[in-house]
Amino acid sequence: MGRAIIVTAIIAAATGTAVVLLPRQGHGAEVRAGAEAGEEHEGTRTIRGATCGIERWPVKTLSDPAARRVDFAVRPATVRYLGSLRANPGGQESRAPLEMRVFSVRARLVGVKREPDSDYHLILSEGGATMIAEMPLTACTSGAQHRYAMSTARAELERALGGPVGESWIHPNLHVRVAGALFFDDPHGQSGHARNYAELHPVTGFRVLTGS
Repeated sequence: MGRAIIVTAIIAAATGTAVVLLPRQGHGAEVRAGAEAGEEHEGTRTIRGATCGIERWPVKTLSDPAARRVDFAVRPATVRYLGSLRANPGGQESRAPLEMRVFSVRARLVGVKREPDSDYHLILSEGGATMIAEMPLTACTSGAQHRYAMSTARAELERALGGPVGESWIHPNLHVRVAGALFFDDPHGQSGHARNYAELHPVTGFRVLTGS
């Protein structure tokens, strides 16, 4: 906070490649290589023919050991409030205390696309603040808690948009209510992130509100 932003370039002369070290953002994680170009970079793997993610994937899909203890009583919140929380992410298969809770927000759905890990990436906007919500592909959630709720939410989004979402951005501008487990992501070039990289991930409830 308040510190000068320093960008250091390290040139590997032997290979002719350049590595750019960006300032720490959000809760302190560094942007991965390539994120400075505004592109999202995250590893994927194939599970039974489906392309799924890797990093903190058990937590992102409610298949981690602590998922059974998540409090699924939905707490109404706002995009701005969730973006103001002190970020404290857990590990690859563990959850921080706030990641044990489920929140819902009312917001404008201003952007949607399918990511390389098959998630639907939603950008939610409310009161000048934005945050991300993510809907995993059902084939990537084997053995997960609340798998039906995740699948139903994704199907509701597809119904609202008239079909499956592709890899290019669409901008529905729908007034929606979205519920999901709170998750603190690391910066990796994602679009529409909250200041603290808080997300609703995975989404367990989705509804288009009347009047959209």
